[in-house]
Amino acid sequence: MATEMSSLRGLATRQILREIQSGRFKPGTIVTEVQICEIVGLNRTPVREALIELVANGVIEKVPHKGYQVREFDEKSKIDVFEIIAVLDALAARLSIEKMTEEDFMRMNELIDLMNVAIKYRNYEGYNDLQEQFHHVYIDKCDNPFLINKLQEIKESVPRYTYYSDDNEKMWQACEQANEEHKVIVELIRDKKSQEVSSYLIYTHWFAKSKYKDII
Repeated sequence: MATEMSSLRGLATRQILREIQSGRFKPGTIVTEVQICEIVGLNRTPVREALIELVANGVIEKVPHKGYQVREFDEKSKIDVFEIIAVLDALAARLSIEKMTEEDFMRMNELIDLMNVAIKYRNYEGYNDLQEQFHHVYIDKCDNPFLINKLQEIKESVPRYTYYSDDNEKMWQACEQANEEHKVIVELIRDKKSQEVSSYLIYTHWFAKSKYKDII
């Protein structure tokens, strides 16, 4: 029973973060526990536990007698998070290189194609889910549970580490560029270029997002 509740809390946490990262819960927005239960489709116990966790992580704030408010992160905080994710993501890629299979590469290329479709139809939520799956192909192969958990922990401690903007053209231009970079990442891992893929992930794929810091 405890394991089931923990699993439901994790599901609630991910779904609340998805609402934030998709822009539906914007910084400053106040939502109630009842509203969140309706949106994520779960009962109050796992939702309440998820909210407590997100408050502890600094993603949201409890507003007495009103509900929960999404925190605004300043520009430096956003870049700081990108820098940490970049280094850990690159480490996971290096550790995965000798463990990747042809099926893994086929899956990554399939996800790139699906992201292109999401970009074409301006399906931001779909794109975001797909890019998360893309990176997890090699992250899950790194054979380092502590690293995997730490990456997830960090991603769950910030309101957003992905693009979002009301300026659709600028946002989708950034997404298109990122998806072109995904193709390079696949080839570098396939060719077992450990140092190159590490540098590319850090200094091109992740740090380059700072060029679009106004839409993260």
